[in-house]
Amino acid sequence: MKINKRVVIIIMLVLPALLYLVFVYGLRDVFFQTLNYVGPKTVVESVDAEGQTTFDTTYYAIPDFSFTNQDGQTITRDSLKGKIYVASFFFATCPTICPAMNFNLSQIQNRFKGFDDFYIISHTVNPEKDSVEALHKYVLDEDLNTTRWHFVTGTREELYGIAASYFLSAFEDELSPGGFLHSQNVVLVDWEGHIRSRKDDNGNIVAAYDVLDITQLKDLEEDIKVLKAEYEKYKHNLKK
Repeated sequence: MKINKRVVIIIMLVLPALLYLVFVYGLRDVFFQTLNYVGPKTVVESVDAEGQTTFDTTYYAIPDFSFTNQDGQTITRDSLKGKIYVASFFFATCPTICPAMNFNLSQIQNRFKGFDDFYIISHTVNPEKDSVEALHKYVLDEDLNTTRWHFVTGTREELYGIAASYFLSAFEDELSPGGFLHSQNVVLVDWEGHIRSRKDDNGNIVAAYDVLDITQLKDLEEDIKVLKAEYEKYKHNLKK
């Protein structure tokens, strides 16, 4: 029996959308993929009006912060609430890994340019030189799209402190090229300020992604997709 070509074309167009809807809004959560929470968990005990004790798990979240981006805008944890973002560290005069890191992050940015709730925030580790004006010049010279990409500066204490909050390294090191040492890893943060990631083949939470490693860069891209789908389901459930 011959199958009508028009029917085949319709099936090919409609099936991917149906599969996506099933993936995001499926009723059985056992089939829904999610990412793991990174960082220490806290168990909170509470007693309701009837005297019943309940225990809830509170996941680690990034503490409050306030930095200034390349356009002089204040960027805080609250301003990124409801957004999924990737956090990284760099400095404008970096002679080694920063250009490659930012190039690869720009590729990630391009892949999610249609997703309005996805951002990148890159923190300088050299705030004495990387003023707002210097960061503005940097993004122009590097031809970086800052539509949803913040290059931020602040005090050294705040910047190095937030690096520790992301479980990443950032510090001055006179023996390192350019005088600073920072992680080439990035972290993925969800809409509530929780660090999220996949597990490796041994069942360990990876926590961060080396953006100079092609395999881990691909993992980051895939995990952003997973977190995006989880966020869509989260927003869908809020409307019920």
